[in-house]
Amino acid sequence: MATAAQMENMPATKGRDLWKFGDAAVLLAYSCVVLWTLQYHEKWADEAQAWLIARDLDLRTIWFHELRYEGSPGLWHTILWIAQHVFHAGYGDLGYIGVTFAIAGAAILILCAPFPRYIRWPLAFTYVMVYQYAVISRPYTILPLLAFTAAIFFKDKEHPERIAIILVLLVLLTLHGAILAGCLGFAYLLESIPTWSRFTPLVKRRFIVSTTVIILSFVFLLLILWPSSDVEEFAMKDQAAKIAESLHVPPATPSMKFISIITGAFADYLSLSLVFLAVLVAWFVIRRKLLVFLLPVGLLVALYVKVHGYSHHHGTVTVGAMAALWIAWPNSEEMKSFNKIERRLAHALIATLLMFCGIQIWDAAVAIKHEYVYPYSGAEDAAKFIKPTVDERKPIMGYLYGVAGIQPYFDHNIFANMPTSYFHHGAPLHGTTFDLDEIVRIQPELIVIFSEQPQLMSDSGILNNFAPLGFRIVHFSDGYLLYRQGVYVRQAYFILGHQNEKEAR
Repeated sequence: MATAAQMENMPATKGRDLWKFGDAAVLLAYSCVVLWTLQYHEKWADEAQAWLIARDLDLRTIWFHELRYEGSPGLWHTILWIAQHVFHAGYGDLGYIGVTFAIAGAAILILCAPFPRYIRWPLAFTYVMVYQYAVISRPYTILPLLAFTAAIFFKDKEHPERIAIILVLLVLLTLHGAILAGCLGFAYLLESIPTWSRFTPLVKRRFIVSTTVIILSFVFLLLILWPSSDVEEFAMKDQAAKIAESLHVPPATPSMKFISIITGAFADYLSLSLVFLAVLVAWFVIRRKLLVFLLPVGLLVALYVKVHGYSHHHGTVTVGAMAALWIAWPNSEEMKSFNKIERRLAHALIATLLMFCGIQIWDAAVAIKHEYVYPYSGAEDAAKFIKPTVDERKPIMGYLYGVAGIQPYFDHNIFANMPTSYFHHGAPLHGTTFDLDEIVRIQPELIVIFSEQPQLMSDSGILNNFAPLGFRIVHFSDGYLLYRQGVYVRQAYFILGHQNEKEAR
């Protein structure tokens, strides 16, 4: 027989169990959506590049040589290296590796976030969480998991070593992760200063050791990524500008890039994004947590505008803002003590968050639909077309970075004009200039040319340069680098062969 006290607690217990069941159901739904979408995703060159580096190089060479040409820390490459060399994973497993981290990050959000469920449940299905940093297997799939875990540990000032471990992993993940780690670590230290005198000697030693380890991780990052004179971005800057000019590609202005990342990170439209940003700033001001928001978001935006950035980097700002919101979110006691202005601002924040979720979920739905309908990359189709030629061991030549997307479908370097299967971003850049003398010397059976703007390449007449040698287009493998409700650039491959090859096929 249940006691009176037990019977009194039963409804509350059942209610909690029901909510936990709801959390589990949402996580299951998230996992199903991501895994279903993954079945239709054709991997592109950036996914292939890290896989090839991990496949063909030892860890020492990866960390202390190749990473400086990639401009990216090696945590992701190391994970892929272990997957291949220890667990013998194949290229088809790459997507599942990324999805595993994405589901773990979603689980932290759904099960542990301080937001009410009507906020955190839809947040899991926003564009970045359910598509860009889940289906696309790049180091960014780990970013939400680490950022949200850092947000959990942020309020724990007694165990700084916990957040330090996460921040070091962020430093070694991506340049954007390093920025996020530095900002969160700095804010964590600032918040700890007022209570420093109350810490025990043990806690103080933990702070000193943790801070030292994080600083050393940044020093290590600088050492391994410090560019040498032959790094593509510096050595071939003039050549890249000439290629862009020949293709009539206008450079993006800082204002265009600012608008791009603000709308990409928040609400698609500039006006709505600025409103959302204003509400966020007001919220962090009133919560006395402005630094934890402005530092990471501001630096990530500045990196995109001033230094380097593509569409897939927009989500780093989104994740940084979500982690900052997590840290600044009030507990139930704080909410009860809100004054009238604070309550109104909290309502405005919730309204804008729901707006954000609605827009982002729609973006995700459209992207997933497009993933089903269109090829994300033409690399897989191109690999299938040239496979008979590879099997016959006839020479093939490849041009431009994207041809790396084809290489993982074979167990060796298939392009006779390139010394490595991955694309080495160091001078001299093999496979970036159409050397007709080299073609005459190698006498390839096929020539594969990657293009992000195939129509522009076709109209420019570049492909006509191969006509005097008897090469014509024999196959075209199309691809679309999907971005929200549209396409960022194409991922297409022109395959050229002799006229008799065309007739034979």
